[in-house]
Amino acid sequence: MKRKIRSALATGLTIIMIAVLAACGKSGASGSDTIHIATKGFAESDILANAIKLLIEENSDLKTEVVTLDNNLLWDAVKSGKVDTYVEYTGTALLNILKSEPEYDPQKAYDIVKKELKDKNSLSVLDPIGFNDTYALVLRKELAEKYGITKTSQMAEKAGELVFGTSQEFLKREDTWPLVEKVYNPKFKEIKTIQNNALGYQAIEQGLIDVTDVYTTDSKIPTANFVVLEDDKHVFVPYYAVPIVRDDTLKKHPELEGIVNKLADQIDDAEMQRLNGEVELKQRPALDVAKEWLTKKGLIHS
Repeated sequence: MKRKIRSALATGLTIIMIAVLAACGKSGASGSDTIHIATKGFAESDILANAIKLLIEENSDLKTEVVTLDNNLLWDAVKSGKVDTYVEYTGTALLNILKSEPEYDPQKAYDIVKKELKDKNSLSVLDPIGFNDTYALVLRKELAEKYGITKTSQMAEKAGELVFGTSQEFLKREDTWPLVEKVYNPKFKEIKTIQNNALGYQAIEQGLIDVTDVYTTDSKIPTANFVVLEDDKHVFVPYYAVPIVRDDTLKKHPELEGIVNKLADQIDDAEMQRLNGEVELKQRPALDVAKEWLTKKGLIHS
């Protein structure tokens, strides 16, 4: 499930959250005046959950509660009515929730997810927040400048001179390396297996590899020693962030649609990188980061 797996919760925290949900959701979250907002427990998800919390509190008399759950527990909580809303990604919804075929056109992917979640799960998919947290390949900066490379297809032409480093997950996933290999056909000088993205950044910095994969909203991208390459042949499924709300919740509180949609088209990839950096690199609370950003955008009062 891409980034959504990499921040799995500790067992103890998961057990605690199950107990919390059991206590607060016995009759369904949509049956109360407290809106339960879920986060998947990594910086980006935490920031967006808290942004929704603050918008709801600013624009209604509803109470809110943010709960942290991993993917499996979260989806079960949404289906059972113990969670009212959370931010999902179109690619995750398409591939992991709906079990649909990959769709590479962002609008078509969104339309499929919106229709299918409504028809099959009684969930409303609201307007995209703006950023696309998908995969991208990156090339060491000095090599990108030397060869004038900005696109993945250009990098593939020079692959025989380059070392590629990535995880076993990336190499094995049907929607990642196999597609890159099929469409771009890069014949790398060497492929090295690395454990995770953090080590990929280090390996690029140390010159141990020349190319790796990243998530496009990673907080370290702005200061990294590489260039993010354009996926000019569109092999990676789009992962646009979209708020999802239970239809039962919207029926009782129809004002929520307009409130949450205040986030629509407000955050691009670069802005999400910056916000993630405030939490991941500067160790600031996600609630504080969300509040500061919403205030600067004029979406809430300080």
